[in-house]
Amino acid sequence: MKAIIIITIIFLSALTGLQAQEKKNAISGRIGLSSGITYQHMVDEFRGYKGMMSFRDGGIQITALIENYRPLYLKFTDKMYYYTGMGAHIGFTRWPPKRGLYPNPFRTYNGSGHFAPVIGLDAIVGIEYRLDRIPLTFSLDAKPFFELFGQTIFRLSLLDIGLAVKIHF
Repeated sequence: MKAIIIITIIFLSALTGLQAQEKKNAISGRIGLSSGITYQHMVDEFRGYKGMMSFRDGGIQITALIENYRPLYLKFTDKMYYYTGMGAHIGFTRWPPKRGLYPNPFRTYNGSGHFAPVIGLDAIVGIEYRLDRIPLTFSLDAKPFFELFGQTIFRLSLLDIGLAVKIHF
């Protein structure tokens, strides 16, 4: 009986120690023009790295971002933060072939469409609300980007706005 009590005390003290530690990693789902999943690692309280695998334009893009966080001082809450950052992405896009009145006789139209690699630079700015009791964070961000190659030689997108829910561990 004494062994069970000792094991229970050790187990409960270990759990309280885990709750006191700051959660440095997070995984999230993002919905927007670049929808996908992200993994985030916080280096310290105000700086983190984010890797994102997003799906857009019929392809996949892998994005790496460096983000800086700062508290957003509001009268009604102290759990709001804003963040800014920058990074780069690489991936590919696919789009259906264009069929006009006079299709190109030198191009095959087999239904698979066109494929092209993309590479580009990204920026990010957003706000997030962190919950204390459960390891969740809700965020709204804008991630403008430009890319080379793809369907056009140069593409600029300023309206990649997304919502995300992060789970910290």
